Amino acid sequence: MSAPPPSGAADPAATRTQVARHGVLGLAGAVCTGAGGFALTFAVGRLLDDRATGEFFSAVAAFTIATTVLLLGADTGLVRSLSGLRATGGQRLLGVTLRAALVPVLVGSVVVATLVWAAAGPLARLLVDDPADAARTASALRLLAPFLVLSTLSTALLNGASRGLGAMRTYTLYQQVLLPVSRPLLLVAAVLGLGAGLHGALLVWAAPLLVAVAVAGRDVRARVRAAVRRGHEKAADAAAAGEPLADLPADGVARRFWRLTAPRGVAATFEVIVTWADVLLVAALRGPVEAGIYAAASRFVTSGTLAMQAIRLSIAPAVAAAFSRGDRAEAQQVHRFSTVGAIASTWPVYLGMAVFAPAVLSLIGPRFVAGADALTILSLAMLGVVATGNANTVLNMAGKSHWAAVNTGVAAAVMLAVDLALVPGLGMVGAALGWGAALLTDAALGTLELRRGLGVRSWDRRVAEVAALAVLAFGGPALAVRAVLGTSLAGTVAGVAAACTVYGGVLWVRRRALGLDGFVAALRRRPGTVQSGPAPSDEPDDRVGSTTRPAPHHPAPHDPAPQRKEGSAL
Repeated sequence: MSAPPPSGAADPAATRTQVARHGVLGLAGAVCTGAGGFALTFAVGRLLDDRATGEFFSAVAAFTIATTVLLLGADTGLVRSLSGLRATGGQRLLGVTLRAALVPVLVGSVVVATLVWAAAGPLARLLVDDPADAARTASALRLLAPFLVLSTLSTALLNGASRGLGAMRTYTLYQQVLLPVSRPLLLVAAVLGLGAGLHGALLVWAAPLLVAVAVAGRDVRARVRAAVRRGHEKAADAAAAGEPLADLPADGVARRFWRLTAPRGVAATFEVIVTWADVLLVAALRGPVEAGIYAAASRFVTSGTLAMQAIRLSIAPAVAAAFSRGDRAEAQQVHRFSTVGAIASTWPVYLGMAVFAPAVLSLIGPRFVAGADALTILSLAMLGVVATGNANTVLNMAGKSHWAAVNTGVAAAVMLAVDLALVPGLGMVGAALGWGAALLTDAALGTLELRRGLGVRSWDRRVAEVAALAVLAFGGPALAVRAVLGTSLAGTVAGVAAACTVYGGVLWVRRRALGLDGFVAALRRRPGTVQSGPAPSDEPDDRVGSTTRPAPHHPAPHDPAPQRKEGSAL
């Protein structure tokens, strides 16, 4: 029997179990988010006219950019800080850290929301030339302004505090299920039942934030209290055994938090610009109708990232805990494990969208097929992005958020330069080329910095193999069926079915060699059956990466080498 880990060290098998279970939970949430996003795009495209569709997505783009800027990177900072405190025995500082993060975000969002509401008219006239369009834009700004406060607060609580406290189920239920699923349902009810137009659609899109903030606030407060109480119990037990836990200083918590988080806020601003600014540029340079078509096509691409986001959400606490302990080998193994899962789950989505783009967009409506070329370009670019794994997440959790900020700043500059050069002439295709170039630039810089700056390599044999299998076993059958049946809806269904059958069979045969058996086990395992791993994530438990010491009857030192062989899956 292998020796237990030393004080403060994580068991690689337990970490893998945690990442797999959280990844599966996040993937389930991502499916709901993707379905809700598609339903929303479908409902907007079908229920609103061409101009209102473009105006709706432009308003959502502006709202999303404003929310991310006002968040100041506090969500990522909370994941890193709260996970690190739980991993190093600093539970008593959880509440202090949470207040240090939320107060500036709340104050800033209230101030900006008030200014937007008061200056909606002049702002609208700056953005839109036509007086009638400016009046509608001003009305939309006043309508959405109060919800900026709710949006930033709910994101900080759910995307940051809940995940940092190990509450993946809470995050999944409200951020990934409640919000995206309720929005299209409310939209259909408002438009068909009440005859609401653009402003009614925007109102029901923002309304679910009220519930999210109320539930998240109560849940986070309960978890912090429970974690602090258990931290005191641990400290008392350790002191009684003559092994007191490290006493982390309470002074300067806010200063330390924002010193590490501020670069992430800059990076998040650039990221949201990369994701949404091209919609606004197409609207400004080519008009709201083309912007609506491009927004629908590009939202399919962002829906495809949801599996990768689910994996990112699951690995961030584990990576933060590993770096807090100075265990870079563990961080690398988690990163590689997640990269295999990201490619295995996400490449087929993008390959399918690239091959059958016209049929995919025709599901929204015939007029959206014009965005097929843009969807193909973006889907192919995303293959390269996914292949690098969640590089920026690893940088942020390693405390290198300033590196990630520079990367996203360069990527945003690349996108704006390409868009301004190509969108006037090429329209949606130019915007897709600009966004694709930005995404690949950001991913390449992050991967290079991981390798040279942190000594963390993203690729190994397993990553290369799963990428090759996705191209050959999924892309090959899909292209073969398209060559025979074309891109009709029937041909697309047949092609996707054939590709999934071949690819699924190959993955199942190679699941152990690729390290995917952990995800399979997570699907089969019921909560409470894991003996060596962490407690279920929705319970107020802080054992993951804690300073729990080995039992006295296992005095043998821990040798991590046998469990961290090169290329192994944790």
